[in-house]
Order: sequence, then C-alpha cells, then structure tokens
Amino acid sequence: MDFTVDQASFARALRLAGRVAPAKSSLPILQSILLEGEFGRLTLTATDLELGVSTTLAARVDTPGRTAIPARLLADYVAQLPVEPLRLVLEGAHKRVRVSCGRFVANLAASDPEEFPAFPPIDESHSLDLDANRLRDALERVIFAAARDDSRPVLTAVLFDFGPNGLTLAAADGLRLARVRLPEATGDPRQLLVPARAMAECVRLLSGADAVRLLATPDARGIYLATKDTRLFARLVEGRFPDIERVIPQNWRTRVTVETASLRQTVRVAGLFGGGDARPVLLDAAPGQLRLLARGDQTGEAKSELPATLEGEPQAVALNTRLLADLLEAPRSSHLELNWTTPRTPVMVREVGEAGSPDLWIIMPLVDPALLREAA
Repeated sequence: MDFTVDQASFARALRLAGRVAPAKSSLPILQSILLEGEFGRLTLTATDLELGVSTTLAARVDTPGRTAIPARLLADYVAQLPVEPLRLVLEGAHKRVRVSCGRFVANLAASDPEEFPAFPPIDESHSLDLDANRLRDALERVIFAAARDDSRPVLTAVLFDFGPNGLTLAAADGLRLARVRLPEATGDPRQLLVPARAMAECVRLLSGADAVRLLATPDARGIYLATKDTRLFARLVEGRFPDIERVIPQNWRTRVTVETASLRQTVRVAGLFGGGDARPVLLDAAPGQLRLLARGDQTGEAKSELPATLEGEPQAVALNTRLLADLLEAPRSSHLELNWTTPRTPVMVREVGEAGSPDLWIIMPLVDPALLREAA
C-alpha cells in the first residue's frame, strides 16, 4: 500500500471518522482506523460496533491496499503536520506504516485489516432521499431533549416516525420533549429509534452536504445515512418510544407571547442565580409583561421584566433554568408562545408565525412554593 494525500483533507477525514473509534475496547482492533487505498481514492473507516463512519477522499494511490492504524495516534500525529503532501507506505510485512510529510517521518504500528469488522449489508429497496440542510436543522432542534443516561434506553434515542404526514423526529428525557416534522419526507409507515449519539455525529457529517440518503439493513436493526463521500451506520435501539401525543397538552389557561432572543438572554442570566442543581426560575405572566425571578440563599436574586402579550389568566410557573436554556436554543422564529394550564402542568413552547406547524417543545415544571409566594 502506497498513497499520497493532501494533509489538510486527510486530517479532516480522520477527525470525522476517528471520533467513533473507542479509546478502550475489549476488541483492540476497534481502537484502529481502517485505511483502504484504491486508484484515485482513499477510504477511512472507524466503528465501535454500535456506530460506524466511513468517509472517502481523493488520493494518489500508487499501490492499492489496506491496513489498520491506531486511530487516536494517527489523527493526533497528522493534525500536527504541515499542510503539504502526505505519503503513507505499508512496510515490513504489513507490521509498520511509514508516514512522511515535509521534514516529519514516523513509523506507526499496524494491525491486520482482516480483523476489522465489516459493516452490515444495505437494503437498497428501502431508501429515502432527504435534504441535508433540512435534516440537520431538524436534528439540532430535537437532539438536546434525548436522555443522557441508559436507565431507559429508548429515551436515549431520536424517534424517526415515518407516516403520511411526513417524517416526525422526536426526543424526550422525561422532563422535556421536542418534536419537529419534515412534511416533504414521506415514506412507508414505520418507526426507528436511532441513538442520539449517532445523530449528533450525523449533524457533523451533514455539514456542507446537499443531500443525504437514508437506507436500512436487511435485518431492520440498523440504518445508514449516506452523503456523497461519507456514510454513517447506526445500530437501532430496541423498544417502543412513548406515545408523545398523549403528553402534548390540548388546552391552556395561560398563553404568553415573548421575543425569543430576549427570553434566551434573560433565562441565561437567571441561571447564574437560584439554589440547587435545578436553579429554578419563576416565569410570572402578567398583562403586558413576563416577569422572571431567580433567587438562592448562596447567590442572591435576579429579577427581569420582558414585554409580552398575555392571553388568558395571569399565572406563574417555575422551570429548571438549564433545561429551559437548552430548549430555547431550538426555536428559530423571532417570537415564541408559552402555554400552560397550572403551575404543575407541562409548559408548551411553539414558534409564532409558523401557522399550522407541528413543531413544538415541552418542559415539565418545578414545584417551588417559596418562589411562587415571593412572586405573589
């Protein structure tokens, strides 16, 4: 194996694929990145068996071949090299790889590429073409709501719900829920639970891409998302996602409309105050304004007032500032509607000016009588 490649392009490909290679594994080969050189191109592949990324870039391949090199070491080394042509040559009965770039030369240990696990096959009969920008934007608007711990595996996934109304993406962690729909992405009715970690990598993969194709594996246990030069494999989470329609409030007693940017800034400021891990902020809706209050025994207190339009009853609700701040990064419109029924029922957030849009976010309230009494 003997190839020459642009250092900057090689470094970018290593960053993209190498992120999924585990730092430690019971299978040492998974800590490596597979390099496969064919005439005119080089393919890099990394996997932890649950998630895998394969990306291809242009290269001058004088001798085709394949090898596996420790992913972190190779990525860190190449990142420090000058922006010059980089040459990689497999030597010594495939035990060493010579990497040279400018005045830098290194010999890296190589592993048998035959030990590297192959990706599952692709079922070409079930595919869907999507706009990459639309999918990336939708994923960014829901991923944050997925659970971080594995106590309920289905909540660590992003729901892909295909139906006659399009593709619905949803995530929930028990304290908040996000739902975004792509009405143009119609397909056969089915639900897929894709790990949120995989979808976070997908967001990076889609940067700069125009189109992405979603494909399934024949056993229906995994999916691929493929762009022109890169494909991501994710093993699906088994289980049934909660019925999100049952969680979405159908009625409200208080609706307040407020400027998105101002609310984001005010909630971030409120997050500096308050007590405990939740650092609650009180949202007190009154005619013409939304008052925010955060206070803690060790931090003091902060009060703010935002111009707002109130419909229904004046009412207050206490929310977790960290969870609310994350949620407020998702909407794109200039103004938001916040609806709730009582201080103990979920708060629903929707974008103003998106008439008929199914996109919404829900956050569960905190019960903090001290803050409620202070506001009263």
